[in-house]
Amino acid sequence: MKNFKTVITIFAISLSTVFAASASEKNKVTDQKTLRTEIVSLLGKNIPMNIDKSYLAEVQFIVNNNNEVVVISVDSKTPEFISYVKNKLNYKKVNLKNIKKGEIYRMPIKVNKK
Repeated sequence: MKNFKTVITIFAISLSTVFAASASEKNKVTDQKTLRTEIVSLLGKNIPMNIDKSYLAEVQFIVNNNNEVVVISVDSKTPEFISYVKNKLNYKKVNLKNIKKGEIYRMPIKVNKK
């Protein structure tokens, strides 16, 4: 009987751990989507550059304790786009509550030609 109680207790603890982990992952995904939406709105839809073709760039940034975006790097072939992203995003406030501060975020950005 003691073994049965032990097995049931272990089973209950493991189930509660699994459900708690899956619930936090869903919130993390929605938080990242809202962060992406906020970053895209800060960048704007019309980027004042003349480009020949569409390309991908990757922006790495941190959100500091004051909810400000700090750009770490921009992986792009166009120096105009790098300076544009840094000017638009660096030290701009984001209005999100469930963001891990100090975590490095990587966001791919597709730049389309006009």
